[in-house]
Amino acid sequence: MTSFGRWLFVLLSPLLVAARAMDAPVTRGLSARVAQRFAETWNVPVEQVCLTWGHASSAARPALDAPFRLLGQGEQGWYVAVFDPADSNALAVRLRAGIERPVMVAARPLTAGTKLMPEDLREEVRVHWGTPAHDNALTAAVGWEVRRPVRAGEPLVAPALVPPPLVVAGQPVRFTWESGGVHVSVMGIALNSAREGELVRARLEERPARVTGTVLAPGLASLATGGVR
Repeated sequence: MTSFGRWLFVLLSPLLVAARAMDAPVTRGLSARVAQRFAETWNVPVEQVCLTWGHASSAARPALDAPFRLLGQGEQGWYVAVFDPADSNALAVRLRAGIERPVMVAARPLTAGTKLMPEDLREEVRVHWGTPAHDNALTAAVGWEVRRPVRAGEPLVAPALVPPPLVVAGQPVRFTWESGGVHVSVMGIALNSAREGELVRARLEERPARVTGTVLAPGLASLATGGVR
């Protein structure tokens, strides 16, 4: 079988199983070098990188300084490390890569329609397999609304949970608009509750006009094009 054939076998074999680094023909030193590569690519501390090694194309033991390549798109953290890629006896090893990070999970089963209480939350360190998501996702906290049943130990993330509204029906909300140095600000009473990025309608305090805007922060919205109606 050619080197390419061996790599293809490693990529496609349905019998691949994850194993500890000591169970695969990859020494701790080599594993540390691969972890360092992921840390540099993902811009994370190497201590956060987690690797599991699986099926290998042979029992060959590469040298500690052996060159290697990482193949694959990294879907759900799966790659193939090819050691000594220019050698006809190159070793290909299946691996899974991810990072450890703290996540908020349910401390007990939660029912739809309830709001998170302090005793519902527990922080745990979990492995996120694949490229880290460097986003601004909100972290579940007390007061979030549960939209569907959540099992104990399940991560508390959208859409199972949503943050509380920033504008509450019946409460004051300020609408602002600015263009070309012109700034407009009006106060109204919210006709509906809305979260960040959602639309809120309100009636003005001093006249029976209606305004619509996009919620920006607690009690604050950006006036929609069209202004007062």
